[in-house]
Amino acid sequence: MKILSSQQLRDADAQTLTAQNISSWQLMERAATKLFDWIKQHCSKKETFTILAGTGNNGGDGLALARMLSVDGWHVTTYLLRFSDHLSPDCQQNKTLLEEQGITITEIQAEQVSQISFAKVVIDAVFGIGLSRPAPIWLQQIFQQLNDSNSYIISVDMPSGLPTDRIPSPEEIWVHPHQLLTFQTPKLPFLLPSTGKYIPHWEVLDIGLDTHFLNTLQPDYYYLEFDILQLQRKRPKFSHKGTYGHALLVGGSYGKMGAVVLSGTAALRTGVGLLTVAIPECGYTILQTALPEAMVLTCDEAKHYKAMEIPFAPSAIGVGVGWGTHPDTANALFSLLQQYPNTPFVLDADALNILAQHPEKVTLLPKNAILTPHPKELERLIGKWDDDLHKLAKAKDFAKEHKVLLLIKGAHTMITNGEHYWVNSTGNAGMATAGSGDVLTGMITSLLAQGYSAIEAACLGVYLHGLRGDEAAKKQGMSRLIARDLC
Repeated sequence: MKILSSQQLRDADAQTLTAQNISSWQLMERAATKLFDWIKQHCSKKETFTILAGTGNNGGDGLALARMLSVDGWHVTTYLLRFSDHLSPDCQQNKTLLEEQGITITEIQAEQVSQISFAKVVIDAVFGIGLSRPAPIWLQQIFQQLNDSNSYIISVDMPSGLPTDRIPSPEEIWVHPHQLLTFQTPKLPFLLPSTGKYIPHWEVLDIGLDTHFLNTLQPDYYYLEFDILQLQRKRPKFSHKGTYGHALLVGGSYGKMGAVVLSGTAALRTGVGLLTVAIPECGYTILQTALPEAMVLTCDEAKHYKAMEIPFAPSAIGVGVGWGTHPDTANALFSLLQQYPNTPFVLDADALNILAQHPEKVTLLPKNAILTPHPKELERLIGKWDDDLHKLAKAKDFAKEHKVLLLIKGAHTMITNGEHYWVNSTGNAGMATAGSGDVLTGMITSLLAQGYSAIEAACLGVYLHGLRGDEAAKKQGMSRLIARDLC
C-alpha cells in the first residue's frame, strides 16, 4: 500500500472529481457515509456522542456525520469550533443542511471554550491533512481537555493538531485518539515512534479515490502488507538442497555463541539449502550440538574471531552477530568485504560497530549490502538526529551515498535503498527481546542465498520476522516471547 503525502492526497481528490464526474461535496458525503457505517458497526446507540468540527473540509466531514447520526436517531451534540471566520464551501453546505433539518450546532469561539462538554464518545473532526502550522492555543487547550477526559476519542482522517508532513514540537498539543479512521491510505505520522505511540489503533477507510491516478503516483513510502508474501517462491518437486543456496554466517565470540545458534536456526527455517557457520574455536561443540544441520568452520583463535580461509563460494554472507570488536575481528570483516565484493551481504551488530569505528572502511561495502542496526548502532553509523523525520532523511542519505539498504528498526521497521522507504506492518512489543535481531539477520541471509534480490529479501525478511512474532504472541502472550519463538 502506498503512503501518500498531503499534496498527493489533495491531487488524488481533485483527479477523482474529474474522473468520476462528482462534486467535492459528493466525495465528502461518500467519506462521511464510510464513517457512519463504521460507527454503526462498532458503537451502540445507547452511547452519547460529541462531534467537534472545524471550519475546513475535515469539519465538513464531521458535520455530515452529525447529520447522518442525528437523522438515524443517535444522541449527538455538535460543536463548530470557529477558528476561522470563513467555512470551506463544503463545510458551509453541510452546516446549512444541519440547520435546515433543525439540528442544533453550537458555535464556539476562543472565549467560549468552557461551554464544551464531552460525551462518552467524541468524534474529533477539527483538522485534517491540511494542517501545517501549530493549532491556535485555545484549540490546543480543548485538545488537552479532551485528552484528559474519560471520553472514547475517534479522530477523522488525522488526529487534530498533528501535522501530516512534519513532527510537532514537544510543546504542541494534539488529540490522542483511541481510534483513528483515516481515508484511503495510512499517513506517515501513524508509523513514527514519536507520534505513533499516541495512535494505538487506526483503520483505513476506502473512499473510492480514482484508482488509475493512485496507480500512477510514486510516493516516498510504501506500507508492507500481506501481499508481500506473494514474493515467496514455490519449491519445485525436483529441486534439491543446492537449489536453495549455501549461506555463510560469520559471528560469535566467547559467551555469545547463542547469537549464532539463533541466526543459523532462523536461516535454516527460512529455507536455505545449506548453511555453514564460521566461528571461534570456543563455539564448536555448541554449534555442532545445538545446530546439527549446519556445517562448522573454526578459526585459530579460541575466544574471538580471526580471518580464516572459507573453502567454498557462499551464495550470501551474514556477518556480525555475537561477534565482538577485537582488532582481529575487525580485520576479518575488512578481509571478507574485500574477498567477496559481488556476494550478497547482511551486516549486523558488531560488524556495524566495527564500521562505525572505522568509517573509512564503509567504502568496502558491496552494492546492495543490507545493514540491520538497532537504534544505537544506527546512530553510530549516521550520527545523531533531531526527530524521526530527520533520522529517516539521514538514513536515506547514507543508503544512497553508499549504495546499500539500511534498516531503521522499530515498531514499524523501515527499509530504505536511498530512493524509497518500505514500512513494515507486522510485529509487536514482545519482540523487544534479546536475540530477536540475530533471528532477522539469519532470515534475510537465507533469502539472499536462495536468490532473492536485496530489496525482496529485506522486505520479505522483515515482514516474516514480524509475522512470526505476531503468531508467537497470539499463542503465548508478548511477555513470554523469546527469540527462539521467531525461528
